[in-house]
Amino acid sequence: MDRKRKRFIIEGNFQARLILRFVVIVVGVTLLSTGAILGLFYFKYEFGGIDLGSMVIRATAGDTSDVSNIFQVVFVPLLAANLLVLIISVPFSLLYSHKIAGPIYRFEQSFDLLLSGENDFMIVLRKRDEFKYLADKINALIDYMRRNIEEVRISHKLIKKRISEILRLAQDDVVNIEAIKGEVLELDRFFKERKEPFSY
Repeated sequence: MDRKRKRFIIEGNFQARLILRFVVIVVGVTLLSTGAILGLFYFKYEFGGIDLGSMVIRATAGDTSDVSNIFQVVFVPLLAANLLVLIISVPFSLLYSHKIAGPIYRFEQSFDLLLSGENDFMIVLRKRDEFKYLADKINALIDYMRRNIEEVRISHKLIKKRISEILRLAQDDVVNIEAIKGEVLELDRFFKERKEPFSY
């Protein structure tokens, strides 16, 4: 199978759900951390007897104590950091989802090929794709199926040939019992040599 993947969106629904969940987790964590920091600010300094406005003035060397100073010192950096994390997380989650969706798409293609009777292929994933261990397992299964299907084909051909010969011998005017027995013994030897079916 061709291992080149030119599209980043392979399994659209899956990738969209994965990216959305990733973004929700990132945003949720950043909002919780922001809330925790702001809560710490408020309870420590407001209820601790220290005026939050004067604390901000000392931190910023400003000359006013209005709410805008609190916004500039606390909210703007936190919002900027959260926005930066979100901007980074979306393309990162797209790239990571590509490493997952690509192998899933390959597996689906492989199963379709197997269901259609094709087994002359192996799954080859890209270097940084996920699920390589699963690809190895599926490749082992494909190889197992290929060898046993080939064995079944050979067995079917040989058994059909022997049965045709036995029927031909049985239809002669003078039935050659020894020849028929020889064909039956050949069939018996064939099965004994192969022991159990699908023994690879």
